[in-house]
Parts: sequence; structure tokens; C-alpha cells
Amino acid sequence: MTDIIRRDPFQSLFAWPRWMDEMDFSTSSQRGLRIHETDKDLIAEAVVAGIPADKVDVNIEDGVLTIKAESREMEKTKKGERKTSYSYYYTAALSGGQWDKAKAEVENGVVKVTIPKEERVKPRKIKVEAKKK
Repeated sequence: MTDIIRRDPFQSLFAWPRWMDEMDFSTSSQRGLRIHETDKDLIAEAVVAGIPADKVDVNIEDGVLTIKAESREMEKTKKGERKTSYSYYYTAALSGGQWDKAKAEVENGVVKVTIPKEERVKPRKIKVEAKKK
């Protein structure tokens, strides 16, 4: 006995496109860069795989974060020399940070930049009172 499966020809018109499931909806549009925030900090994490910490350059100027990382190596093989290079470049505009207190560290091929938020940007609870008549 064969089961009959009904097919709705219009189902694909209303379905969520499959490529949308794979999209990263973080604040950055650059692959390998993730920017998020906590109550106290702005945090940028960028992939810099294969590059040591001393070759990673992080700058913040006028609210624009720039992360550059580059490494070039020459390796001798039996057939000759082989050049290996890794290069990453990320940039993002951020606002509301205390730029002079920013810190960066590299761990497991990811540079993490932590920028404390300015006091005025931190969320605070506002007491709501009833208006007196």
C-alpha cells in the first residue's frame, strides 16, 4: 500500500528562506567580526587565526574600531621555498565607549576588545510617579 502525500505548491512562497537561517544578525556585517554589548561594556571579537598577539594591531579613533592582523612566513621545503601569509582587517563604528580604557587580548585565534561604556550610556531604572492632581 502506498501513502499519498499531499504537496502544497504555495508552501515555498511563505517559507523562511533557508539561507536566512545561516545569516549572522549581529551588529557587524563583516564575516569574522562579532560586536555585542553587556550592561557595562561594548565587546568586539574578531577572528585572527594563525597570528600571534604581537602581530595584531587594534586602534580606536573617533569611535571607529580598526583591527589589523598580518603574518608572513617563509618555509623551506625540498622543492623550494613556500610563502605563507595570513591577513585580517576589520573596522566598525561604535559609540558611547570610554576609548581610553579599552583593553584587547588574543586567545585561541580570537582578539577580544572590551570597551567600558560611558556612564550616560549605561541603562538605569527610572522611578515612575503618579501625577498629583
